Order: sequence, then structure tokens, then C-alpha cells
Amino acid sequence: MKRVLIKITTALFILVITLIISCKKKNNTPQGENEIWLLYKRYNPTVISIKRGTTLTFINKDNANHSVTESTGKFASGKIKSGDRYEYTFNDSTSYTIYCNYHPDNLQEQVYITVK
Repeated sequence: MKRVLIKITTALFILVITLIISCKKKNNTPQGENEIWLLYKRYNPTVISIKRGTTLTFINKDNANHSVTESTGKFASGKIKSGDRYEYTFNDSTSYTIYCNYHPDNLQEQVYITVK
């Protein structure tokens, strides 16, 4: 009986330690007005309307690599590693569809930008 209790206690201890180690600190920094976060394989926000001449900053808050790729080829960021950022100034009054080149089939990882 003692051996069973010791094994159960040990297994629970290992489980708790594993959970603690795997949990990340929550980022309490608020999202800026002209920022789009790449987080958990999705863009946040997914729809945005801005004025012509606005610079948007795309920040990779995820652990995976991502990109900011415009669907018609107007611009592409290349690889954005975790913690890195990419900025683009929108000077044309039009609509843009942006996707991640690393996850092109993930519809949640798209952002629609309307420039007025």
C-alpha cells in the first residue's frame, strides 16, 4: 500500500511540476492602436479599418514563425520570428487581404484591412 501511495504521489508531483514549467507568463502589455498581433496562429484583430498613411505594426506573440503576406503580392514580410515585428505603411485607399505564408490554409490567420 505504501509503494502505491508513493508512486501516486510521485506521479502527481511530476505532473504538477510539468504543468508549472509549461505554463508561460501572461503578457499583460495592452495591444496598441495600430498593432496587429500574430498570436496562437491567428491575427488579432482580423478586420481593421485605417486611414491612408497609417503604419501598422505586426508583432509575432506566438512561438511559431509567421509572415505578413499581401494576397496580390504588393508586399511580404518574410519570416517573422517569435518576438519580432514587421511594419508597413498603407498609402493606397483600397482593401488588403493579409495571410501567413507559413499557414496559408488557416483561415483564422488572415486579416482584412480597409484603407480610407
